[in-house]
Amino acid sequence: MPYSHQNVTLRGFHWEDSSLTWNLATGITQAHIGRAVSIDATGPNKVKLAGDGDHIFGRLATVENRSVEGSLVGAVELQFANTLPIKAASGVAVGDTVVGAGGGEVKPAAEANHALNVVVEIIGTNAVVVKV
Repeated sequence: MPYSHQNVTLRGFHWEDSSLTWNLATGITQAHIGRAVSIDATGPNKVKLAGDGDHIFGRLATVENRSVEGSLVGAVELQFANTLPIKAASGVAVGDTVVGAGGGEVKPAAEANHALNVVVEIIGTNAVVVKV
């Protein structure tokens, strides 16, 4: 559906109180902003790009390379209504719950569980996901 000012979209909403700073896994860059992340058990307070089948913990909002301090940190939105990239040919549809598909992309979960998240719109190769 082409965009019109009369359309309703939930794309682009976040809750400031639900955005926290986390340690990021090695290799995450500015190019990964907007991708799904999951918990990385290799370190404290650490997230990684959501891998295949991973529970989506949040959406990467910022990346800050603090190389002088030896750390890589970023803001992660734990609650959001925004886009996440869809893995090609994965068949994500409105009403699905999504999980990681690797590299921070998403795919449909085996079963819908709207308590975790729900897809409310598809825009090109992105799913608008609500996670509250």
